[in-house]
Parts: sequence; C-alpha cells; structure tokens
Amino acid sequence: METQTHEAGRHNWLLSIHEDSNANATLFRDGVPVFAVAEGRLSRVKYAGGFPRMAIDAALEWAGIQLKDITTVLPANETHFLPRIAGTLLPDGEHDYFGARHKAWLYFQHTLSQGGAMHKAARGLSRAMLKRKFPQLADFVDHHTAHAYSAYLTSGYSDAVAVTADNMGDGWSSKVFDCVNGRCIFQYGSSARHSPGQFYGEVAQLLGFHNLNAGKVTGLAAYGDPNLAYPYMEQIFSLDESKTKFRCPDLMWRNRRRAPFDTLSKMKPADVAAAAQKRFEDVLVDYVRHAVRETGRSTVVMAGGCFANVVLNQKILQLPEVSRIYVHPAMNDQGISMGAGLAHLAEREGGVTNEPLHTVFLGPSYTEEEIGLALEAHGLPYERPESMPDTAAKALAERKVIARYDGRLEYGPRALGNRTIMYPTDDRSVNDWLNKRLRRTEFMPFAPVTLSEHAAECYRNYEGGELAWRYMTVTFEVTEAVRKRSPGIVHLDGTARPQVIHREDNPGYYDIIRRYHELTGTPTVINTSFNMHGEPIVCTPDDALRAFTASGLDHLILGPYFVRQKASDT
Repeated sequence: METQTHEAGRHNWLLSIHEDSNANATLFRDGVPVFAVAEGRLSRVKYAGGFPRMAIDAALEWAGIQLKDITTVLPANETHFLPRIAGTLLPDGEHDYFGARHKAWLYFQHTLSQGGAMHKAARGLSRAMLKRKFPQLADFVDHHTAHAYSAYLTSGYSDAVAVTADNMGDGWSSKVFDCVNGRCIFQYGSSARHSPGQFYGEVAQLLGFHNLNAGKVTGLAAYGDPNLAYPYMEQIFSLDESKTKFRCPDLMWRNRRRAPFDTLSKMKPADVAAAAQKRFEDVLVDYVRHAVRETGRSTVVMAGGCFANVVLNQKILQLPEVSRIYVHPAMNDQGISMGAGLAHLAEREGGVTNEPLHTVFLGPSYTEEEIGLALEAHGLPYERPESMPDTAAKALAERKVIARYDGRLEYGPRALGNRTIMYPTDDRSVNDWLNKRLRRTEFMPFAPVTLSEHAAECYRNYEGGELAWRYMTVTFEVTEAVRKRSPGIVHLDGTARPQVIHREDNPGYYDIIRRYHELTGTPTVINTSFNMHGEPIVCTPDDALRAFTASGLDHLILGPYFVRQKASDT
C-alpha cells in the first residue's frame, strides 16, 4: 500500500473509530480528514462489524506513523462495543430484524435513550475497556450526533437543519439538529424502539433480501402497485401527532407469521415493495417537512442509512419549503467515524472548517510496483497505453465493458470512478445481462456518470441538489434526450441516479468520459460498482484482478495498465 511521509510530531493526529456493523476508521491530520476506510473493504467481509483493527492499521500505514504518534483516539459510539464483548448474547452484523435477540437489543437501546444509571454504566464500561488500549482516548460522540456533523460540516452550508435516520444508534433511530455557526444543536428525536430503518429492514427481509441490502426494495418498488398493500404499511409505521417521533407497533408483536406480515407475505413482492417505499417516503418526508418548519432552515443535510434511499431524497428536495439538500457520501454507518471526528473538533477543539470534502477518495491506494506484481501473478495480457483516456474511450465506443481500478479507494458505499465498471448507456437490456455476469440480482437500472457541463441537458428539476449529485445520492428526472439516447440508465418513473462529475473531482475518470463524448456525442456512461455479488467493492490490485477474471469483463484499467482477458483456447 502506498504510504505518506510525515514528521509525526509536527501534526495533530486524530483517529476516530466506529464499532458495530460497517466498522470503520477515519484519520484526521490537523483537523482535516485524510484517510477513511470501512473494515469490510480490507477484510473482504461485506458489512464487517466489530472493532476496526484492519482499518486502523491501514490508516497508520498510509500516514507512515504509529499509534503512539496519534494525539487523540476518539470512539464514535457510546454503546456499540457491547456486542463485541457479549459473544452470542447480543446480535452481530448479520442479525435478523425479526429475531428475538435483535428486538431485545432495540429495547435495551430504547432504555439507553432515556439516560439514567444504565446509560452511565454502559458508557463507563466502554470507556474503561478502551482506555486500556488507547491512553489518548477522548470522550464518546453519540451515534446520531456523529451522523449530523458528518452531513453539516462537509456541506459548506453556513446554516441548515440536519436530519438523521437509521435502524438505531446509541438508543435512537433519528435526531433533528439546528445547525449554525459550525455547531449542531439537538432539537428532538425518536428512540430505537420506533425506527424507520427497522420498518424498511423488516420489509426487505420479508421479501427475501438482507436487511443491509434494503435498497433492493427501492428498485423492486418501481414494478408494483403501492395501493394494495399500503393500508397494512400504515399499521406498521407512522408519525405521532407532534410529528417529532416515529410510531411502530410493539416489537414483540411483529412476526412473519402474524398480521399484517402473514398477509403481506402472500402478496405480489413488487406490490409489497411499492407500498413500503411509498409509506417510507410519506412518513419521512412529513418528518423532514416538520423539522424544516420548526427550525426555519430551508437547507436540509442528511445522514443515516435511511438516506441511502435516493428516491426519498428526491421527494425531500421537491418540498416547497426546501431550497437545497445534501446527503453525506457515506450516509450509512461508514460515515460515523468521520462525523464523530468532526463533532469532536467542532465542540471540543475550537472548531473546524465547514466545507465540502476536498476529495471522496480517502481509502488506500497501491504502488505501480504492487500493481505490476499482481498483474504478473495473474498472467493476463496487458499494455501500457500512451493515452489511457483515448484507449478506454475507443473501447467503450466499441461497446466493450471496462472496469476501472485506479488511485485511492472511494469513501462510502458508492463507486465514484476509482473502483467502477463502465459501459455505454444506450442498451436497454444491459441491466439484465451485465448483472448476470456479475452474479447480481438487481431491479434498479445502473446509475450514470455525466460530465458536469452537460448535466443541464440531461436532468430536470435538480436545482438545490448540485452538491448531492456529485456523490450519486439523489434521483432526478431525465430529459427527453436522455430517454432516447441513454435508456439503459432510466428508471420506470423517468428518473436516474446520476453522479455528475467535475474534472477536479477525478481527472483520469473525467477525461475518459470526455473523450467518449467526443467520439459518440453522449456525455454519459454507466457507472456501477466494481465487485462480484456478495463481495465489497474491490480494494487491492489482486481483488480487482480476481473480480475481472471471474466476471469475464472485456477490459480492466489497472493503474497505468490496460488489461484484457486471456484468449479462449477454442
């Protein structure tokens, strides 16, 4: 892995860590996040939870420092260490949302949200355990406070309302903050006992999806009629009269074999998904609308797994009370350690600059020598082209599927160019045949990446979403021109989930798309994540070569090399 050279003592190093599912670590140098990675990208276990040992080691290796050089170690959750020390008593990262252990854990989390002796004892135990490992340990940052700061202090917006929502974190499923002068001021929230993430995760599991793959419900919803199952969804998930808290039936009452879940299980899956998506949108949009009215802020910044739902985010942007939105690029728990670090800097170290991330490429990268050794070990034919943009764009124009592996790994769940698969957008059937190659089962069309200077000719009603679309976090209506020339990226409802790219974001990736546009007249290509089904996005050169070989894609950009599959013997 490539490393930096630093004089450790000349910098203020902050290492922030998140335990639990999607474990991760972020390293700050002098108040700026310079390295961030999820444990699963390194361990190759999707959604890997627990203590982020590999992520910590990778951060230190990248910086060329040791743990003793770290000024401050910051734990990003108050209570999420508990599953790690309780063995099989508490659920792990693969827990069943309908299971008794998970429900007991949510009840316990609800108790923690009330404060009191149990909350104090849990914090004290966690601190005592971590202090033995990290003498430079700082105090905790609450889970949803971390989410809020991750969104606010990477937006560059001077004032906003921050809304967080997920399954649960440190006793809560959601919080609302008034954000001004670099601080997030808590207003109100909903406990883990009443959770939008729990609702959506239960429906995902009922339909046969992993709860952390609940985004598949969003894609399937486009094929169904929401009206048939909607009355049942109203029984499961709602807002209270104050519109400040979610309301769900008693957790122990919710069972696959009891109403309304038993009825839903007999209905057409697409209709169930459509009803769940509509109910999710209706309740969350109402919740956000109330937060906007209560705080008087028309800018909405969001984080938490619920805001991985790109259709929901579009509905929020469309609210007349909302002028602009931003979703943190690692909106799920992969963003917790960064948000906690930003909260610590803002509240305990005198402030931090509120500005968009300088780069979203914050993970590890590998040297040309390491790439070359991996390439030789796999024995694939390759060349080193004089102009990679020309070579890659010509291959795309010839309808070749190209994987791109270059530079540092993306931060967050989205592939944004460095660990990406590209293909032309004019093939309606691409979602079917390319997903089969990758052994995936997806319903939503692939996302596009579009040159920024051509975005206005491709998308409608995007005003206020220009920062969010750089990270592929919102759907937008497409223009008639896109419908005609790029049907492979258009959803059934006439929207797409674009990454709009500026050259300063990723020059190498941008130049390929620019050259492709010069050849074909289309300023957009498909961008889907470079990974096989059930695996995290590729991290190392060896990961990339194994996925490339298994998938049978046509070409692989591997750093400076353009790789081909081995010639068939037949």
